[in-house]
Amino acid sequence: MHDGGLRAGWRLLIYAAFVAALELGGGFALRQFVRPVRGVFSPNYLLTQEALSFVVIFAAALIMAQIERRSAGAYGLPPRGAFGKLFWQGCLIGLVEVSALVGLIAAFGGYSFGGIALHGGELLRWGLLWAVFFLIVGLFEEFLFRGYIQFTLAEMGFWTAGILFSALFWRLHMSHPGDGVGFWLAAVWLALIIGRVRSGGKGVEKAKGIGFWPAAISLSLLFGRVHLDNPGEGWVGAAGVVMIGLVFAFTLRRTGNLWLAVGWHASFDFGETFLYSVPNSGIVFEGHLSNASLSQGKAWLTGGTVGPEGSVFSFLTMAILAIAIHFLFPAKNSEPGQSQQNQSN
Repeated sequence: MHDGGLRAGWRLLIYAAFVAALELGGGFALRQFVRPVRGVFSPNYLLTQEALSFVVIFAAALIMAQIERRSAGAYGLPPRGAFGKLFWQGCLIGLVEVSALVGLIAAFGGYSFGGIALHGGELLRWGLLWAVFFLIVGLFEEFLFRGYIQFTLAEMGFWTAGILFSALFWRLHMSHPGDGVGFWLAAVWLALIIGRVRSGGKGVEKAKGIGFWPAAISLSLLFGRVHLDNPGEGWVGAAGVVMIGLVFAFTLRRTGNLWLAVGWHASFDFGETFLYSVPNSGIVFEGHLSNASLSQGKAWLTGGTVGPEGSVFSFLTMAILAIAIHFLFPAKNSEPGQSQQNQSN
């Protein structure tokens, strides 16, 4: 083993401590140089804050790599693959997905592009800002939910993982009482139980932990639940976030790293917010390309306040792309962690 004899639960706890310490120090430093104005939307501050969040969780993982005697890329972002072929393939897939999704909504009368809202320098400025911003969002969210934590959680014991997720979902429930905490807890425990049964019982569980898919399902459920706190987000949108989380986990399983998912995530968000100028997970940002509009009263089609992610067609496009990933990236014999190790050495 490369973990220095530490159990997965202790490694996650140490990682969380490093994240908290780095976030505290980084947040203090950020406030000395960039001060947000209360009640005023600041894209630059938002970008800086998102970048700091990624640096914090990635730096903590680098420290853990030293403790566990692993390579820096073992947790999903091998330097050798940085912004390489997989990343650009992901960017293409994300743009194809969002274009197909918005196109289907438009074909049924649910979307209108409207007139161009930006011109000249403003068009270039906002386009570059959102491209960089969503690249950082892709890096942050993919590494947070499918990086170090995914890697380590897969090696965690059944009861430890169950108690950990129960505590997390209950803590989120305390700040949002109407979140249907019973559903989330039942879904997590069902995933863990099915994973335990499929693994063949306690002997395998002790040797390998809960495994890749129970960890991925649990984290995708958490991914969806966190998005439920966004203004304008709803249950259908949250279900879509859970599903895309599973699709991204599938790309990790098949490619061995997160670069395809990072490009896909970034370009889809960029397409929603800037190119097609629609709500992104319930959030409407300024600085979009056009004065686009979604039809009122057709939430099943347009996604309503959630945006296209809440449309029934979103589930169709995700399913088609999951099938495409299955054929484009054949299954490998090695686990994602082993692939990551190989690519980063």
